[in-house]
Amino acid sequence: MEFLVLLGAPLLGAGLLGLLGARRMAPELNVLVSLVSFGAAAALTARVIADGNLLVGNDQFFIDPFNVFLVTLTAFVGLTTSLFSRPYMRIERQHGRLSDGRLRLYHGMYQLFLFAMLVALTTNNMGLMWVAMEAATLSTVLLVTCTARLRAWKRDGSISSCAASESPRRYSAPYCCTSRPRKSWGTPA
Repeated sequence: MEFLVLLGAPLLGAGLLGLLGARRMAPELNVLVSLVSFGAAAALTARVIADGNLLVGNDQFFIDPFNVFLVTLTAFVGLTTSLFSRPYMRIERQHGRLSDGRLRLYHGMYQLFLFAMLVALTTNNMGLMWVAMEAATLSTVLLVTCTARLRAWKRDGSISSCAASESPRRYSAPYCCTSRPRKSWGTPA
C-alpha cells in the first residue's frame, strides 16, 4: 500500500498540476503531493526495516534496506524543494518572468521528475530503470528551461550561449557565465 501511494501520488500530482499548475493554489498542491510522497516513503522505510525486503508488481519493483533510504532521501529533498519553490515561483510570476503555461509546465514536470526518480530507485527491471532515468532527464531539461533565459549569439564564427544570463556577454561554452572570455574553443584568451 505504501509503495502504491509513493509512486501514485507524484504521478497523479503531475497530471493534476499539469492542468491546474497556473492557479493560485498550485504551489500548495505541489507541496501537498510532495508531503504525501514523503509520508509514504517514511512508512515504506518503517515497513522494510520491520519486515525485510519487499517485492512488488510481479517482481518488477524491489525495495531493500539500502534503497529504501535513498527513496526516503529523494522524497525528502522533493518536499523541501517544493517548499522553497513555492515563494520563488510566485516572485518569478509577479515579475512577469513566467507565464501561466510555464507555471503549469514547471509544476507538472516537478512531480513527473520525482515520480521518475522514485521508479528508477525502486525498479527491479533494467529496461524500466532506463526509461525512468530518461524520463527524469527529460523532465529536468524542461524544468531548467522553464525558468532559464537562454541567449545565443554569434562570436568569432561560432555560437556561444549562456543560460540564465540577464545581459549578453562574450563567453564561449567552456567558460559559460564566468569572467574568462575565450577567443576560440581550443585556445584560452
